[in-house]
Amino acid sequence: MSTVIDPPALEGAAPGSRRRRRSPWFWRLGVLGEVIAFVGLWELATSGFRLVGEAFLPAPSAVFASLVDLVGDDEFVSALTLSLKNMTIGLLLAAVVGIAVGLAVGWFRVLQVTVAPLLWTLYSAPKEALAPLMILALGLGSTSKIALVFLLSLFPIVLNTMEGAQTVGGSLVRAARVYDCNGVALGRKVVFPAAFPFVLVGLQRGVGLAFTGEILGEFLGGAGGLGHMLERATFDFQMDDALAIVVVMALTANVLLLITGWLQKRFAPWHSGEVVAVG
Repeated sequence: MSTVIDPPALEGAAPGSRRRRRSPWFWRLGVLGEVIAFVGLWELATSGFRLVGEAFLPAPSAVFASLVDLVGDDEFVSALTLSLKNMTIGLLLAAVVGIAVGLAVGWFRVLQVTVAPLLWTLYSAPKEALAPLMILALGLGSTSKIALVFLLSLFPIVLNTMEGAQTVGGSLVRAARVYDCNGVALGRKVVFPAAFPFVLVGLQRGVGLAFTGEILGEFLGGAGGLGHMLERATFDFQMDDALAIVVVMALTANVLLLITGWLQKRFAPWHSGEVVAVG
């Protein structure tokens, strides 16, 4: 009678024969180490060996000093507030319109045939190229920035919501109709909850594009916001201030993405990692 030995119990097994799940902190520490190494090499290349002129690429220490000065500057606080305000308004408008249109197109067969191809065509068009036209048509104020944010963030929300509505199972719909759930009630109680994880993914994609649209609009024309400050700093050749503003932009965008990612895990944990995003 032969004895079957469980592979994990074998002695002398090769170290790589079994895969061990790494803690999320392991990977976070790895990313932190990469960032520290990159900043250290950057500092050596600029301040230490002077391989690149600091007028073109300031050292991280100079950028950090400018960043500290910016945080205490009232003009910077006003610019950041204006950018976030315009982005929030445009994103909320895109969310309302995008979710409504996405649910309708994804649920009704006639709209899938007639409207969905148009949405995909508009999505593939380079919408950033419309920024100068929007500024010419709507002026240099906040209206053109909000319109650009709306345009860039709309399509990820629409298309992801549409994909989510199309995944609603027929058995789920039939079960709801057994309990006399039809029309608007069916959409509110069945279709929207089933598509909700896709909606959150669309919002996450839309947030990144919304911030990009706001900064692009301010950079091309305007009298306020982070984009305008960045344009002025680069025009005056104050590269330390320009890079400090870029750092603030990157941190702000990542914080917004982390918030939307947390919302997805909080309100739709069963779909984490299973939704294929569009946009």
